[in-house]
Amino acid sequence: AEPPPAPNHGAMSALVASASSVARPVAPARRGPDPSRARGSPSSTPPGDTASRCVVARPSASRRGDAQVARFWKGLGQPAKRGADEGASSKSSSKAGALTPFPKDYAQMVTQCQKALQVGLDDGLGLMEIQFPPGGLETAPGDVEGNMESNLTVQHLRGICAQFERNETAKTTRVFFPDPIEAELARTGTNSSPDGVRAPSNSETRAWFAPTNWPGPVDFLESPSFLSVSGLDKVLNKRVSTWNKAEDDETAFVVAYPVSNVSELTCTRELYEGESGRGAGARPIVVCNGELERTRTNYYPPFWNAGEMAPLREFVKVFEQIYFIHNFKGSNPAVLFRCYPGPWQVMRRRRDDGLEVVWTGEEYPGVQKVALEILPKHP
Repeated sequence: AEPPPAPNHGAMSALVASASSVARPVAPARRGPDPSRARGSPSSTPPGDTASRCVVARPSASRRGDAQVARFWKGLGQPAKRGADEGASSKSSSKAGALTPFPKDYAQMVTQCQKALQVGLDDGLGLMEIQFPPGGLETAPGDVEGNMESNLTVQHLRGICAQFERNETAKTTRVFFPDPIEAELARTGTNSSPDGVRAPSNSETRAWFAPTNWPGPVDFLESPSFLSVSGLDKVLNKRVSTWNKAEDDETAFVVAYPVSNVSELTCTRELYEGESGRGAGARPIVVCNGELERTRTNYYPPFWNAGEMAPLREFVKVFEQIYFIHNFKGSNPAVLFRCYPGPWQVMRRRRDDGLEVVWTGEEYPGVQKVALEILPKHP
């Protein structure tokens, strides 16, 4: 057999370089400890129960498709073409038991996300979660600097949102970013420095959600202040709900990485509660890279901001994970993967450069259960 082609590091390096150039104000780290790296997380465990397994071929490295990714993003600003596959119905796919292959590059990942999103919309899902590592398909949370992860998420999210252009609802889909600075960067890209000199062309960040590139409204969840971050705005009855920003004719909402503080997720919950009051007319909400697993588990101590966290923990349980990638690192790495409406898959990354499916299930198992119960049985 011929050896696999050498990875194309050039295009990805340029992409990462462009993403890392945008300066943001100092803010709390957007990334926390990865449950898969906790003490006792299995990497090489004695064999447990046997299970039927299938091997899924994949490229030699996640960077193998970098050239395709570069070409994909280059043409992203053009209007999406109609007539692409919108995905089969969830009922037919579930009955077939088809396993979606792990994406070989970000171009394929975006395509899978688009199809999963459309099926979720067709199935009437109200809360949808999309979670993926933006800095590399084999990376884990924290491997890439926080601002860089945010920049890369915006790029991939723009590709995912092209599905709203295909179904002709982009003009009525409002995209929320965490704060005014993030929203402005999404609309304008790299800003000039104070002396009026722009950054080098190879380090500029594109305006992925500029008015000429995205036809729908671009907004922010809230403008951080002492009152909003501390929660005193509620105590003083001065809080303005995020839902009040929505227009009656809008058809969907997308929330980008609400992970900096609890207040951002609280705003997302306010949006959901406002929509719940509309009954059958409630519009779907899609959260991208919100790291909701941190709220589902005990990442935040139970006593910390208990008044806010208790309802948020119930809120995140309502989400349907329509696209989900979580990597487990170590000497015996693995990945938890799902593409709606297909089943959940746990895959082992093998040394022969393949992915082996060792577990499948219809219900979300949770990252901790995979690390502590499933992976030890399937070394």
